[in-house]
Amino acid sequence: MSSSLRDVLDHAPFISTPSSRPKPWADGPVDEATSLVEAGLRAMRLVGALLLFPYILRYRPGPDDASLPFNEWISAVSLCGSLALANALSIVAARVQLGRIRLVASLFGLLADTIIVLLVVGGFGILDPDLAWFILIIPVLEAGMRFEIRASFYTWAFELLGYVAVTKWAGSAESLFDEFDETLQRVGVVLLVAIPVVYLAQKLLLDIRLERRATGEATRRSRLLETVAQASQRVSRLDAGMVDELLDSVASLGFEAADVCVLGVGGQWRVEASRSNVAGIGLPDPEQAEGGLQKLAEHDRTVILHATQGAAIESALRRHGLSTVLVRALGAHGEATVALRCGKRLGTRVTSTQVECVELLGGNATIALHNKRLVGELRAMQHRLQSQAYHDALTGLSNRMCFNEELEATFDDRQGQAAECAVMFIDLDRFKPVNDSLGHDVGNELLVNVARRLSSAVRDQDLVARMGGDEFVVLLREIYPSTDEGELTDVADRICETISEPFVVADNEVVISCSVGVAISGDDVKSSGELVRRADLAMYRAKGLGKARWELYQPEVDEEGVSRIRIERDLRHAVTNNQVEVAFQGIVSVRSGQFIGAETLLRWQHPVQGLIPPDTLVPIAEDSGLILELGRRVLERACLQAVDWKRRFPDQSPMVAVNVSPVQLFHPRFFDTLDSVLERTGVSPSNLIAEITENIVSAGNDSEKKLQMIRDRGMRLALDDFGKGQTSLMYLSSFPIDILKIDKTFVRNGDSNPKDRAILKSIIDLAHTLGLVVIAEGVETKSQLRLLRDLDCDLVQGYLLHRPNTGPEITQRVASSRNQMVTGRQAALSTG
Repeated sequence: MSSSLRDVLDHAPFISTPSSRPKPWADGPVDEATSLVEAGLRAMRLVGALLLFPYILRYRPGPDDASLPFNEWISAVSLCGSLALANALSIVAARVQLGRIRLVASLFGLLADTIIVLLVVGGFGILDPDLAWFILIIPVLEAGMRFEIRASFYTWAFELLGYVAVTKWAGSAESLFDEFDETLQRVGVVLLVAIPVVYLAQKLLLDIRLERRATGEATRRSRLLETVAQASQRVSRLDAGMVDELLDSVASLGFEAADVCVLGVGGQWRVEASRSNVAGIGLPDPEQAEGGLQKLAEHDRTVILHATQGAAIESALRRHGLSTVLVRALGAHGEATVALRCGKRLGTRVTSTQVECVELLGGNATIALHNKRLVGELRAMQHRLQSQAYHDALTGLSNRMCFNEELEATFDDRQGQAAECAVMFIDLDRFKPVNDSLGHDVGNELLVNVARRLSSAVRDQDLVARMGGDEFVVLLREIYPSTDEGELTDVADRICETISEPFVVADNEVVISCSVGVAISGDDVKSSGELVRRADLAMYRAKGLGKARWELYQPEVDEEGVSRIRIERDLRHAVTNNQVEVAFQGIVSVRSGQFIGAETLLRWQHPVQGLIPPDTLVPIAEDSGLILELGRRVLERACLQAVDWKRRFPDQSPMVAVNVSPVQLFHPRFFDTLDSVLERTGVSPSNLIAEITENIVSAGNDSEKKLQMIRDRGMRLALDDFGKGQTSLMYLSSFPIDILKIDKTFVRNGDSNPKDRAILKSIIDLAHTLGLVVIAEGVETKSQLRLLRDLDCDLVQGYLLHRPNTGPEITQRVASSRNQMVTGRQAALSTG
């Protein structure tokens, strides 16, 4: 609803609004607040009767006590009967619609309660006189709760005079004004107590009435909005009865007349359909000023005409038996060609909720009209979206979703039948080098040509789909393995042969092949997913046997070989998506315990197999060629960490060691990559250590030359895992090595095995003789650390001192350790 229309509704005299102060004695049903008061008073009378009746019957006055004016039964029945009669009148009055009868019944109840209280307190005198007068507060409170605060004053005055008269009648006082001062004081206290209570009760009752009234209005509003919601569903069905549904919905909102007008070609409005629930009432001509349609272009989407807008409009509306006309445009502002008009008869007012409901209903009808024109476009768009959802955008083949649904349906159909279905999982061999060397555009064109050849190699009833990347699948919907196994092998052979033929892509002749895994459904295959998994395993088997071939799934497939190939594929994806991380393990001085540096470690958390150990990860990375990219990223991270530590700890910046495999070292672009990383990160080469393994010797004849090229750049060299391989000791003197790292095998048993201890001592002594720094790896116990300290080892590395961790966490630990050392030195100097 717009702001201008909202302002009209807030200030319009023709809009009905709920009264802010309810009238409890008006005709109609009793409001809930009055019902609560009456129920409370009835409960009070009932409790009073139940207490007074046995008390009066058992009352036996003493020598100084007052006697009952009547015998016990007459007194008890008269008093309690009066209370019961007052309750009966209260119940009857609650069921009467006339407010005057309820008013008379309330006055009688108040009078009866007052007289009974006066008789109990002053007439019978059967209660303690110092306590009984407190009962006088009951009629005062009752008067205030039933009527207003003035009624409490009137009742109090009546009680005052009545109390004096009753005590005189009962013989409690010789004169009419005996003990009048004391009576006035007591009754005055009653008034002082009753007045604030009455004020609070009146406020509470008023709040209850207003809350109930607001709740009622909200309920009515909710029902009208629910009517609009239901009507909107009917209107939005876009069928021929939409206009009739719209008019019926307006009638259900409480309007006596309604019609739908359409703007013709000549610019004139005409009534398309109309509805009137009351005879003699109709809407004005749409072309007249009182019709309201002429103002749609000037005002908001909704126009309201009413008698206060001028004598002419008032007269015109009265002629049609109407008090108000609402006009709602069914279209864009200023461009509407359809309008809904609603009329309220004379003597009634339109509510703000009705106006809001017409606004909502008109909005939904507008949407329905637009939808009717757009339904054709929506259906066409739905068809295009469905095609996109089930087909590969590049090749036009079915995609993974379509293949899975088709496979599921085919697999279910083949259960219990002689025919089976089969899945061929196809992975292109040598596609990645082509894609990397010739570019992604050439790679995409190659995939399109592969899709065409695959489609021509299968049967008409088979389905070819692209799973993603360079992976394709074929669904053979119907085969008979027992009698027609040759057809299955023919399809597999045709696929391998057609893919192995040269492709001409962007004036380049490209030769690739494919590895195909085949799996057939059967009694032992429980699901379609299992069938795809078996075809995938067979495909990896084909790759492991040399590629460019197909393999049928067999239960004895070598899972270990398949697992290695699968890890290689997953590692390739992890490198592409930057999911391989690095960690740092600290290197500590044996003598001082100071943090000297850290080794950079490669870490890859496989999504299925968990953390892959370096002994498995590095060989796979070397065989697949991924070690080059991985090595570059690890080297870059190590350099950045060294730069960060140089900035944080300029006096004694820690060293950072990084492993270099023989495959990296002997790659033609290794030193270009090394120089690029050193220059880009701005690291000082003297803060880096390149760790090589003993198998560097067997990697090439120019090993010494390659290592010297690293040294010439300012980096230090460490021989890792010394003692694990078969390196001749002569290389310790010929290679430009600075650091010797003892393999953890000797450290693990050095504190318990005398032979390993002797080997440790010999290695450490030999390294020191050659001028090398010794690092012992794998230190995990304090006894191992003590042994290495006794053998004069220089540095140690292991879980006892530092577990592999992230760079920021290592940095925080180093900073904390060095701060403690500085604090300790200062304390020592101060004490000295």
